[in-house]
Amino acid sequence: MSLAGRIALVTGASRGIGREVALGYARAGAHVVLAARDEARLTAVAAEIDDLSGSTDVVRMDVADVAAVRRTIDDVVGQHGRLDVLCNNAGVSNARGHVADVAPEAFAGVQAVNLVGLFACCHAALPHMIAADYGRIVNVSSGAAIMCNPGESAYAASKAAVNALTIAMAKEVEASNVLVNAMSPGSVKTDMNPTSDVPPSEAVPTAVWLASLPDGGPTGRFYRFMLELPMLPEIDLDWKSR
Repeated sequence: MSLAGRIALVTGASRGIGREVALGYARAGAHVVLAARDEARLTAVAAEIDDLSGSTDVVRMDVADVAAVRRTIDDVVGQHGRLDVLCNNAGVSNARGHVADVAPEAFAGVQAVNLVGLFACCHAALPHMIAADYGRIVNVSSGAAIMCNPGESAYAASKAAVNALTIAMAKEVEASNVLVNAMSPGSVKTDMNPTSDVPPSEAVPTAVWLASLPDGGPTGRFYRFMLELPMLPEIDLDWKSR
């Protein structure tokens, strides 16, 4: 799986899954644009990529700031001539609790990052990719979109919406050479999931595979470990009887 010569943008690249994906893209040969809110952490990731003899740019960007997203992606294309890969990894899960207990403002804050921010990145990137007749969009979703566990309504809803958005986008750009897919990294150890003992590097092979798909590859799908998962929640109407 090679990304040699590709220009890749990874959001939420300062830590956790985003950091590992950025390193994986660099190892595969891509020039990686690191984007997140924490510039100091981004600089540290850039130094790791330098140690791998890779190339990178650091951009402080909040995906919830639509103007900053548009400016960043336009700048990347202006500097490098194109954007080949967009990995939408930035996400939060800071509105845990039952619906009756979570403030609507907190619910909206999760959607602003996980869904609207991802939409903003795709909205800014797609015209460039369509014009270039090449693009690979990797949306980092979650198994929470399918499991829909109590206490995770805000996060699960955002990720289920990401899956639906992935399907719609894939259909909209099917005439171009732009492939849009979602992936579940699994229950890996991150700031949002500190109790796991699975390293976030487990997500890298799937992220690199989706970024390096050949022309005519799968699109509008949801993967974990390169195995296809159901895209939308499987609703069990008889759950109460169990």
